[in-house]
Amino acid sequence: MAEERQETRAEEIARVRSYLASQSMRRTPAQLVEALQEAHQQFLAALAAIPDAQMRTAPREGEWSAIDVLLHVRTIAAIDASTIPAVIEHGEQPPDIQDVITSAPLELTPLELLADLELSRGQLNAAVLQADPQAHLDITWSHPEFGAMHWREWMLFARVHTLDHARQIQAIANELSRPESGLSF
Repeated sequence: MAEERQETRAEEIARVRSYLASQSMRRTPAQLVEALQEAHQQFLAALAAIPDAQMRTAPREGEWSAIDVLLHVRTIAAIDASTIPAVIEHGEQPPDIQDVITSAPLELTPLELLADLELSRGQLNAAVLQADPQAHLDITWSHPEFGAMHWREWMLFARVHTLDHARQIQAIANELSRPESGLSF
């Protein structure tokens, strides 16, 4: 059996961009919210598999811990919750996104981050559910890798981003539970 070729990053970006462009306009605002909510639930389920005592443990040196991933997802969700409604409701031009990776400060707890994440998702979903589906689609702002997107594409990007990090959390949980890691729970 032939070995499958691994998709390059450029191919992955092109595939995701194609998905965002085609699917964002086929879905109603309610369907966009539903897709994001499903991804959010998968993220929460993956996160629940990591005990609190292991939240700050990275599987390997230089990799993210689960709380680092949670901080990142919460940060991007907060950006989405401010930019997308501002575009929909007021036609405001958001700044381009700077997707910066940082470690979670010790004073932040998973419960605080989860509460912030829930609040951001709720604000975003409420605004999108009230949106005119055609409102301000001429306004775009950029992601460093995925380029310029309008609010409907950003909603689906939030889904893709959340699912990607749900898989990352699952991989962290799997790695930390391996007997040879010495970190089993």
